[in-house]
Amino acid sequence: MKQYKDSRGWLYQVMPGLEGCAFKGWYLQPGMLSWRHMPQLPWRNTKKDAQADLDAYARKKGWEEIE
Repeated sequence: MKQYKDSRGWLYQVMPGLEGCAFKGWYLQPGMLSWRHMPQLPWRNTKKDAQADLDAYARKKGWEEIE
């Protein structure tokens, strides 16, 4: 699973929603315990499509891909 980090230290990755049948990008702020979904990205039926959305958004924003 790819994960990104921005200049503020926020983490981003693709995860499923509550039902597990739709996917989108989520973010985690430093010091927080729960992930939140990214409202600027759409829900997708496949993890692959959601990952493509997040990859494109991360390139646009200049985020660092982390292991």
